[in-house]
Amino acid sequence: MSKIKVADFYYGAVLSMLFHNGVMPALVENGDDRQVYDFTTDKSECRLFIKYRANKQDTKKPDYSSWIFAISDDKAELQKYIDEGKNLLLALVCGSSELDKSQLAILDKSQIQDILSREKTSITISRIKGEKAFRISVGGGRENSIQVKCNRFEELF
Repeated sequence: MSKIKVADFYYGAVLSMLFHNGVMPALVENGDDRQVYDFTTDKSECRLFIKYRANKQDTKKPDYSSWIFAISDDKAELQKYIDEGKNLLLALVCGSSELDKSQLAILDKSQIQDILSREKTSITISRIKGEKAFRISVGGGRENSIQVKCNRFEELF
């Protein structure tokens, strides 16, 4: 099996960030549209659920980026992990045609619960160039959104 899947580039980027920070995850679930890892750090034990989008949505504004992640098939699994008391994190790899312009948004357990409680079937996440946070639309535009800090990796791991 020498052929590399597109998903491998995105999951590999997240794993590389973990390895470079001394975190050694163990694969729990594997699929083309998501992967799940368990790991232990000096701070805590976590379950990391990773999803990716290879490209952002077409927008009319060059400094505005937006990605849509379908979660309808993942909602029950995410809720199960929360109900089991897992310290759940959701990594959304926001891809770009220029791979080095890709971004990573990491949602913590409370943000995931907030989204699940709204019975959404997708997550629309966006960022304006220069902003220090992503925004997840929960209805009513950017003013009514969940904010996710951009540089959470060190904070959470």
